[in-house]
Amino acid sequence: MKNECIIELFNILEANPIIYEMMKQCPYEILKNISVKEYKEEEFVLEQGDKQESFYIIVEGIFDIYTVSESGKKYLIQTYTNGDYIGELEIFDNKPYVSSVKARSSSKLIEIKRNDFLKWIDIDKNFSQYLMRTLCKSTYVLCENTSNNTLYTLKQRICQYLIDSINKSCESDEFCIKIKTDNLGDKMGVTQRSINRVLKQLKENRVIDIQNSNVIVKDYELLINQRDL
Repeated sequence: MKNECIIELFNILEANPIIYEMMKQCPYEILKNISVKEYKEEEFVLEQGDKQESFYIIVEGIFDIYTVSESGKKYLIQTYTNGDYIGELEIFDNKPYVSSVKARSSSKLIEIKRNDFLKWIDIDKNFSQYLMRTLCKSTYVLCENTSNNTLYTLKQRICQYLIDSINKSCESDEFCIKIKTDNLGDKMGVTQRSINRVLKQLKENRVIDIQNSNVIVKDYELLINQRDL
């Protein structure tokens, strides 16, 4: 079984350049203890406040990282996918999870137990440097998002999100964005009523239309103007 797991792990490394870059110098004494786990849709969940003894690397799947307030409001921090990792903030001091993690889809992850993780980062310079670089990048993005949430109105943030999310492959003069409005509320950390109010205003101003949970940007230049008001 252990040999089969190592073979599967090598196949993952060959197929995933991001994961290969992270694990290319991982010693065999660590590799032999690593597990590859598969989960059904929405089966993988880590709850905010729980303690875990593992570090996870995402091979397949889409994962929402979010916090929940005392009132029950969910705030989406980030979405993770192939090559991202989970548990790095808590694993050093064995702290409870500061946020929740939930897979939207079926998923596959590499699981590394805490003792092996600590040993790996101690003896593998490539991994420790990779972890440092990517953590710095994540912190930079988080600081940017925090600044945006503080400095800009909800309308400006939604307009910017639509601009960033535009799918330019749409075969028309309009831009189609597949988005569920409740997910937008989670991402912005506000109530659905607030989201709907802004979307209604943009629709009335002929900036967007909404069809089957898709946002259709009808006038890209006007969207930019609305953001800059």
